[in-house]
Amino acid sequence: MNLKYNNIKQEIKDLGLNNKKVADLLGISVQGLDYRIKQDLPTIHWAMYGISNYYGEPDNLVIDEKV
Repeated sequence: MNLKYNNIKQEIKDLGLNNKKVADLLGISVQGLDYRIKQDLPTIHWAMYGISNYYGEPDNLVIDEKV
């Protein structure tokens, strides 16, 4: 199962959140959040997956299931 989204910044906006709120949720600074987004490592994608599942509507998540 893969979560598909355009990019992390757009996902944050689509959830009605801002960088400050997401950084607070993750316990990091806004600069730290920007750094992690630019690094494009799996940890920030997993964090956004969790935030998307928590704050997003189930119908808004686009999931590609491979059977």
